Amino acid sequence: MGVFTWKAVYSDGTCLSQFADGKKHIYPDIDRSKLVKFVLIDPANDKPVLVLNLHRGQKLIYRMRVALHYAFGPRGGIGAERVYLVGWQENRNGTNVQCIFFVFEDGHVEVRDRFNEHEPMFSSVKFRPEEKV
Repeated sequence: MGVFTWKAVYSDGTCLSQFADGKKHIYPDIDRSKLVKFVLIDPANDKPVLVLNLHRGQKLIYRMRVALHYAFGPRGGIGAERVYLVGWQENRNGTNVQCIFFVFEDGHVEVRDRFNEHEPMFSSVKFRPEEKV
C-alpha cells in the first residue's frame, strides 16, 4: 500500500481519473453535479481500495492529510504518514449527517460518523467553494 489516486464516476457513465492522458486532474475538477461514485485506487496494482457510492443530496468529502513524525537520537529522522479522508455529508431534516472513512497507507481503515476536533488526524475539514454545491 502507499500513495493512492482517485477516480470520479459520473451518472452518465463517464469518469475523471486523477491521472489520465498525461494530465493530473485536481480535486476541484470533479463535477459534483453528476458525481455518483468516488473510488480510491492503489496505483501499484490499479485496484480499488475504497469505493464510495453517493446518493442525491450527499456531498463528497475528500482530503489527503500528512502527519510528520520527528525522531531524535542516533536513528532519528523525519517520517510522514498519509491518511485519506473519503466520505459524504448531507443535511437530513436540518441535521448534519456524515460518514467518513479514514484510509491509512498501511491499509487499515477507520470509519467515523463525525469529525473529532480532539484528534488532529480526525479533525474537521473546511469546505471549499466547489464543495458547497
